[in-house]
Parts: sequence; structure tokens; C-alpha cells
Amino acid sequence: MHDFFRRFEVCSRLRALVRELGRSIGPDMPRARRDVGAWLNGADPDFLVPAGMAGLATVRALAQWVLDYHDDSTDAGFPFDRPMLDLYQRCLRACRAAESLLRKPSRDEPAHQALDRLHRIMVVVRSEVPFRHCADIIRTRSRLFDELRDTLRLRPRPPADTPVSQTNASHQRDEIRDIEREVKVLRTSLRERRPERGPAQDTRHAIDLVLKHLDDHGTSLWGHVITLPAHAGGGLRLVERTNTLLESFFHEIKHGERRRSGRKVLTQDFEQLPAAAVLARNLTRPDYVAIVCGALENLHRAFAQLDAADRSLALPARLRAAASDAADGDTVSASLPRADRDLVRNDAMRQLVFTEAGRRAPLRSAC
Repeated sequence: MHDFFRRFEVCSRLRALVRELGRSIGPDMPRARRDVGAWLNGADPDFLVPAGMAGLATVRALAQWVLDYHDDSTDAGFPFDRPMLDLYQRCLRACRAAESLLRKPSRDEPAHQALDRLHRIMVVVRSEVPFRHCADIIRTRSRLFDELRDTLRLRPRPPADTPVSQTNASHQRDEIRDIEREVKVLRTSLRERRPERGPAQDTRHAIDLVLKHLDDHGTSLWGHVITLPAHAGGGLRLVERTNTLLESFFHEIKHGERRRSGRKVLTQDFEQLPAAAVLARNLTRPDYVAIVCGALENLHRAFAQLDAADRSLALPARLRAAASDAADGDTVSASLPRADRDLVRNDAMRQLVFTEAGRRAPLRSAC
């Protein structure tokens, strides 16, 4: 799916449109954002695209809603999140919403032209029938994967060295038994749902893959309960059934490094990353914080002492950067700044898109 969007440059064209509209609105952007917020909250019961700068800002917000497809993810990473599928579904909904808005009377020609341009960008996604078939396959597989994940109850767990009370261990032991029972129910259900013939070849393959996984690894998918003898302290010990903890920790490190560097490939970054960087995670432990600074209230003083000598040198650079931001603040050139992100993530925006997409307006072609 990533190759498809790169081929048609959907995201690049959307960002170009958003930046162009942002430059057109210019210093009136704060007032335009307020107008879009009032329009979303029902200032116009018919939801006609406003005239003037408010209309351009409305089209800009709709394009930004598509670009904000990462908001549909849970930051768990692939395959738990499918960002390209989220982008595809947002393109389809925004395309139908644009067709509904274009069908209504136009109050302003520039806003109508901007909305038509937005529609032409997204209709390319809908017009690719083979790609729609690929998206349907991915959607079916993702539902099957989510069903397996929910049955196995894969979720973040507390750190491995966290003390486990006898009550908590007993509860987790009962949960392990529930998982074992639910996996057996899932295996039976998948065998009943597996199509024997017909065009559902991909569904058969996906179900066979899950059943093979359950047959090969079923005995270790719900963990192990070890009862310790009295001379060893007694109680229960639970052995992790997955490497979720290590994978989650590595994912958090990669996510933080990508946010720091802005690069996708982190091979060189991890080669240069000092081992002590991982120790920063110890600041989440109270005993470590007590040794370093006594309490979290004193943490800022400990950090301040680390760069006290360089602070005087860094201050002019910070002042120049602040002055530059103030000089360039009149025109918004970014495709999705924070102020707009809060606007497009409003429940009213999502409700508007879903409502307009469901009005069944006549389909418009790409030309």
C-alpha cells in the first residue's frame, strides 16, 4: 500500500495543497481557525462551505484531517497498527464528504475550486479497482489478526522485576486458564468459518496460517505457572509467554530516536548511540531518582547543573531562534502545525466527515 500512495503522491499533493492554502490565508489564520471551529460546531445548520478565508480554511482542515491518519493508530507499530490502511479509509471518506459538499450551493468560487482540487487528489485512490481489492484483503486479515490478539490478551505488562503479590499471581493464573480455554474456542470457530471452496482463497490461507500457528505453538501461548516450595519462598511465579516486554522496550527506544533524528532508518543512529542512553529509563524508578536528586521536585536542579557552564553560550542561539520564529509567524507554511492538529482531531470534525460521507451524493469522476 505504501508503494501505491508513493506512486500517486497522494500525501505530497495534499501537503502541497495545505501549504498553498495556508499561504493564501496568511496572517488571518487565527481568525480562520475560529471560523472553522464555529462552522464545525453547527453555526451553519446546512454545513455549506463558508465564503472567503473561512472557506479556504475549511478545505484546508479537511485535507489536514486526511493527513492526520496516524491519529487512528495506537502507536503499537505494525502489524498492530496499519497506517496505510487508515490513510486509505480516510481518503475514501474525505472523498465522499467532498462530493457531498460540492453538491451543495457554492458561496465562494475560490473555496469551491479548492474543494474540487482536493476531490481530484483523493478520487484517484477510489478509482483504482485493483488497489481496492488489495485493501479489502488487508482489512480482512487485520480483523482476523485482531481477533487472535484479543483472544491471547496481548497487552503491555508491568516490568519483570515488579513484585507480584500472591493475590495478583492467583488472578493471573486464572487469566492464563481463561486464555487457554478461549484459544480452544477460537480454533474451533476458525475451522467452522474456513471456506472449503469458492473465491475466498486468501481467507482460507489466512485461517490456515493462524490454525498452523496455534497447532505449533499452542502449548506455550498462555504462559506457565510455577509453584515454588516453601524453602524457596513459596507462592507462584509466572513465566512470560511472549517477548512483548523486550519488544515494547526496543520499540519505545526506536520511537524516541526517530522523533529525535527525524530519520526512518536508524542503523547509524543506533551504532552511535551510547549504551548509557538506555539508563535514562531509570529515572522512572523511585529508588534511582532518590540516589540522583533525592526527589522528583529536585530533578530540574540536577539537570540544570549538567549544562550550567554551556548555558551562557546557548542563550544567544535560543534568542535568535525565538526572534526568527516571531518574524516568520505571520504565515503558516507547515502542513499540520499543532494548532491545526487540535482542530482536525476535534470530534466535530470527525462527525462532519462521517455525516457528509454517508449522504450518498452522486459519484464524481477524476476528470
